[in-house]
Amino acid sequence: MQQHTWGGSNLPFLAVGRVKDSVTLAYYIDPENVEQQEQTQEVFQKLLKASSQKLAAGQRTRLQWNNGSVCCLMDEQARLLYCVVTSLLTYPERQAYQLLYDFRALVERDGVGLDEAEKHALNDKLREPMRDLVKKYEALQDPKVSSATITPPDTSSVPLHHQDAREMRQADGKKWLLLFVAVVVIAFILWLLGRSSGDGKTALIM
Repeated sequence: MQQHTWGGSNLPFLAVGRVKDSVTLAYYIDPENVEQQEQTQEVFQKLLKASSQKLAAGQRTRLQWNNGSVCCLMDEQARLLYCVVTSLLTYPERQAYQLLYDFRALVERDGVGLDEAEKHALNDKLREPMRDLVKKYEALQDPKVSSATITPPDTSSVPLHHQDAREMRQADGKKWLLLFVAVVVIAFILWLLGRSSGDGKTALIM
């Protein structure tokens, strides 16, 4: 598949479709990306067809697509699927889903005839609100998003290099040598004390 290179938009595509017959009811695509409209709609069509098997009512998911992602939300009746494309994976997931919840509210506000509406039937009604919604969430800055914290790797189980192992063996050898010398010294002192005590007893007997 050809790689997508989106323009300056963080949210180049937004759409809603009916699950039961995979009909796209409304979509918005950023004007800078109209040349990719056909392929993007094909991807959304595939998601619509697969959603009845992959998503339960009220469930949501985020799928990687090239350098970006597609965030999807199934409504509470498993009737409509809402999707937004993010041009980068770094776009905050929380904001993407909030956009979809707001979009769902727009669609359901006067959602009469959604079960029978034809393809793109809501485009004229929702084109401007969808564009405004996209622009709003492109401009938002998420205060909870911060730079990633780098966690130092755990080296406790990393195998030692040969040089490190040799140095540890040498250090262990020195410890054992010092321990041996200390034991010998203590034994010698005890022997001297025992000998002195024996000489004293002999002198008393004589």
